[in-house]
Amino acid sequence: MKTNRKYLTHHIVSIFVVAMMMCAVSVWAKHNPKQGPKEHNGIKFIGQNMDQATKECDDGGKGKPEFVPTVRDGEPNLALMAGAKSSVSDEIANGGYCPKPHNPKGKDVGRHCGVYINDGFYNNCRSWIGGKYPGWIQVDLGKVATINRIFMGSDHSGGFADRAATQFDVLVATDKADKDSAASSWKKAFSYNNKEKPIRGTTEFKFAAVKGRYVRIHIIGPGGARVDELEIYGGKSPLGGGAAVQATGKLTTNWGQIKHGF
Repeated sequence: MKTNRKYLTHHIVSIFVVAMMMCAVSVWAKHNPKQGPKEHNGIKFIGQNMDQATKECDDGGKGKPEFVPTVRDGEPNLALMAGAKSSVSDEIANGGYCPKPHNPKGKDVGRHCGVYINDGFYNNCRSWIGGKYPGWIQVDLGKVATINRIFMGSDHSGGFADRAATQFDVLVATDKADKDSAASSWKKAFSYNNKEKPIRGTTEFKFAAVKGRYVRIHIIGPGGARVDELEIYGGKSPLGGGAAVQATGKLTTNWGQIKHGF
C-alpha cells in the first residue's frame, strides 16, 4: 500500500513539473514577439530590419535584438511612426560605442546610440546611455498627438540588471523642444522617484491624457542609466477622430508576459 502511495505521489509530482515546464516555454515564446504590422488605422510605421539590427549588435553574449511592438493593445506606438525623430542630450563616451553607420568613426558592431531609443528593437545592444546626468532622450512625433502612457526599460531581456533609472520625469511640449528641460515650454506629465524599485524590465507608465508633439524623458538618476526603447501611446485614435483614453498616474512592469503591479 505504501509503495502504491509513493508511486502515485511521484506520478502526480511528475505531471505537475511537466505542466510547469510547458507553461514556462509558452511564456518564453511570447517574450520574443514577431514583427508587428507596418500600418495601423492609416498610421505607417518605420521599417524594422532584424538582420541589420543583429548584424551591428555587440550583445556581449546577452540579449540579441527583439522586436518592439508597433501596435500594443490595439493602439499605435507613436514613437515608431514613420517620420518620428529621436534626439538625446548626449551619448556615453561621446558616441564612441555607437557603430557604423550611425557613427562614421565607429566599428562595424556596437551599442548605446541615441538613435536606438525608437529604432524598434529592445535590449542592451540597441540601447542608449548618456554621458552626463541629468540627461534626456526625446522623440519628435512630427505632429501633435494625444499621449497617456509610455513603456520604457533598461534591458528588456533581463540580461543586464545594472544602469536602471530610479528617478525621471516625462515631459511633453507642443510647439518647441527647448534643450533646457526646466523651460516653460515643457509640461510635466509624470514623475517617478523610487530608488528601491529601479526600472529594469520594460515598464508601463500611465498618466492623465495630454497633447504633445515632443515627448522627453528627463533622467535625473542614477548616472549612467540605460534606456533600450521608448514606446509612446495615446489610445486607439491618438491623432484625432476618436476619444482619448483617460488614465491616472500608475505603472506596471511587464517581464515577458508576467505582469506585476507595484
